[in-house]
Amino acid sequence: MKSIKRKWSLLLLFTMMAFMVSAQSSISGVVKDIEGMTLPGVNVILEGTSKGAVSDMDGKYVITNVENGAYTLVGSYLGFTTFKKAIIVDGSDITVDMVMTEDSESLEQVIVTGVVNPKSKLESSVSVSTLDAKIIEQAAPRSAGELFRNIPGIRAESSGGEGNANFNVRGVPVSSGGSRYFQIQEDGLPLNLFGDTSFGNSDNFLRIDANIGRVEAIRGGSASTQTSNGPAGIINMISKTGNVEGGSIATTFGVDYQTSRLDFEYGQPLGNGLSYHIGGFMRNGEGPREIGYQGNKGGQLKANITKRFESGYVRVYGKFLNDRSVMYLPMPMLLEGSNDDPTFSNLPGFDITNDAVQSANLQQSAGTSPFTGQNHTNDVRNGNNPISKAIGAEFSFSLPNDWKLSGKARYSNNSGQWVAPFTAAVGTVADIEATARDAAGAGTEPLVYSDGNRESFNPSNGLAQIIHMFDVTVDDLSNFFSDVKVSKKIGDDIGVTAGLFTATQNTKIGWQWSSFLSEVKGGGDARLADFDGFSRNGQYSYGTPVWGNCCQRKYNTVHTVNSPYVGVDADITENLNFDGSVRFENVKVNGNIASGPTSQDSYDYNGDGVIQGIEQVVPIISGADGQIINDDYNFVSFSAGLNYKINDGSAVFGRYSKGASGRAPDRNNYGTDGKADVQYDEVAQLELGYKKRLNNGVLNVTGFMSNTDEGLSNELNREVGNPFKALGVEAETVLRYGENFSFIGSLTWTKAEIDGGDNKGNTPRRQADFVYNFSPSYNFGDNGKHTVALSVLGTSKSYAQDDNDLVMPGYAYFNLIGRAGLTDGLSLVLSVNNLFDTVGITEVEGNGDGAFGNDRLVRARSISGRSTTLSLQYKF
Repeated sequence: MKSIKRKWSLLLLFTMMAFMVSAQSSISGVVKDIEGMTLPGVNVILEGTSKGAVSDMDGKYVITNVENGAYTLVGSYLGFTTFKKAIIVDGSDITVDMVMTEDSESLEQVIVTGVVNPKSKLESSVSVSTLDAKIIEQAAPRSAGELFRNIPGIRAESSGGEGNANFNVRGVPVSSGGSRYFQIQEDGLPLNLFGDTSFGNSDNFLRIDANIGRVEAIRGGSASTQTSNGPAGIINMISKTGNVEGGSIATTFGVDYQTSRLDFEYGQPLGNGLSYHIGGFMRNGEGPREIGYQGNKGGQLKANITKRFESGYVRVYGKFLNDRSVMYLPMPMLLEGSNDDPTFSNLPGFDITNDAVQSANLQQSAGTSPFTGQNHTNDVRNGNNPISKAIGAEFSFSLPNDWKLSGKARYSNNSGQWVAPFTAAVGTVADIEATARDAAGAGTEPLVYSDGNRESFNPSNGLAQIIHMFDVTVDDLSNFFSDVKVSKKIGDDIGVTAGLFTATQNTKIGWQWSSFLSEVKGGGDARLADFDGFSRNGQYSYGTPVWGNCCQRKYNTVHTVNSPYVGVDADITENLNFDGSVRFENVKVNGNIASGPTSQDSYDYNGDGVIQGIEQVVPIISGADGQIINDDYNFVSFSAGLNYKINDGSAVFGRYSKGASGRAPDRNNYGTDGKADVQYDEVAQLELGYKKRLNNGVLNVTGFMSNTDEGLSNELNREVGNPFKALGVEAETVLRYGENFSFIGSLTWTKAEIDGGDNKGNTPRRQADFVYNFSPSYNFGDNGKHTVALSVLGTSKSYAQDDNDLVMPGYAYFNLIGRAGLTDGLSLVLSVNNLFDTVGITEVEGNGDGAFGNDRLVRARSISGRSTTLSLQYKF
């Protein structure tokens, strides 16, 4: 009997053991980054247990003998955001693939912009900053210029609206507007060959929306050899690609100004190595200043699809942009105090932070087309209206025997228009009337309002202004860029890369500027004035006679670029790395330019058979006129850097670079032989940097020196060009305190100096000693669904002009964002730009325009005042 019981006991024990074994399962999967590349060495654990695994060379991991139950699977890898997923084990094997996102705040993040070969921040001998989608969202930028101000070393004059901003890097000058030495890219290719094309700046064709996955910014470094016309730096806007399923939709409304906008984006893997992403925005509204009409209207659509293979990927993408935005040019202000300690303030009836020169009464500009010599009219409400239809492709493949092939190409059909009013002169009615009357050749016709009953022109504040309408037709700014390179790893320590960049850039732009008389009044309803019987609807000239009718122009050129380059990346020791590169720039230019009116004769503009007052002197460029351009030039750029990795958390680097930037065709003069006065300007740079991983963040500090040899040339009736030198220090940090509080900050000190000419020893215009950005944020609630974030952007004083006569005071303005998580994925966001309605002067024309009581008048530009939006956002 005992024997039978023992047998049954053993049978029951074996059964229970078998059941327990069968109840244990395995968890396996593959770990990849968002680009679909496998990640070896990722630590994968079941939170709260001792069970885990490490991904192998193919990114695969397996955790065996997992008992039934609920777990949290955690994947961690240096330089990447921790992956977490709740799972339930119920007796069956489970497959969980991980997609890990790089941490933009980590020194281990791999960068692809401005380097010979992709490598981590810690291992690269360049100063690089990365802004991910979360940081961009926290900055709440309304333009590329406002976003770029968050990057150390970058000075962005972003007070003019959404586009056409001026940028400089580390004291390399903005002598003629735009960004001559600084290249803005989209997915690794330039938006425009030249950053300083008048009214065709690269940022005109860039819009900030939810398509952007991250931004990489290189200052100095190997930018001299890794792009054309960008020796001072590169900012690359990198798009999302849909490797991780998800999207968002947001609707935004203005609280204290009229605007409405819809943003959307979505992407996902499709299986079989395919993924896609699509997104864009639509909007309309008046904008943050009162102008009297809908000035912002349009949108953008972007899409891409990617096919991944075991050894690489192929991606094709497209973009359609047609957007109108208001451009704010210098406007009338009151100048109080001395030139050394001035105050810029409001005029009676005109608020310099919330008003503009635009008006509901100023909607049409008329002139003669420089391409045909015939009548031209434009709607002022078009503002800055870029139209871009682009298609591109990129690929990257790892080949046998340590070879790698990669390339990018894009064709962009760019056109549009650019029209905005500029205060050319401001003063008493009598002074402005006399100036305009003399310039236009008007007689004794009385000055009357151009609307209503045409009563006598008598503004309540006694002030008037001459407005020059900047009316520009961007007929063709199309381009084609390609960049193909091949790399070979030699042994374990040396890599060699050779590439070829090619470009074709069309520049067909026409200027047809005109002149108006207006009262100085805000609210978007300033009235215009006529010399009765001479002017038409406030327009008293079809040119700009106060400036000698300088500004009827046409440019029709084609630049062709071939730039081979070669780079070497070598590990000298385990911790010491060298990389160097050389670029050979070969440029050809042909076309024609007419840089002034070929006639200033009478012209029967309205076709009534009578030459009236305004038609007596009309600047005209006939279609056949123009100087032939036939130019070619070449130069060599080089860059060399050393990076020493002190330990796994710190490194030092040094680099010397010398590069050059060619000039946009409208930024130069050309001789009778078709050759440019100045073909290119050179920049030499030295930098020394330190990178440190802290217990709760990172710290980067870089010292820099630069010398810019800028040639002297005439531009828009003025001489520009000087040698410049600069030295300085930039520092940036990202800190985290616990799970809730974080701080992002940057500070740049620059001592810049004009190194030749009449202003030798002076500080370049608009160059401040200090530029800074501090952004604390606090998350709270379940899973940190609520956020309060503040950003402070500031600058010390600078000078209005190179003569250093008039100071532009320093300022700091505050942006506030509050996010309330309503439910899973749904948030309500309040965004306040310039919280305290700060006056921040970014540009001054001249050093004052005459007396106004005990003070003076001036034409200048301030940052826009407080503007508040409310958004409902859903992320899924």
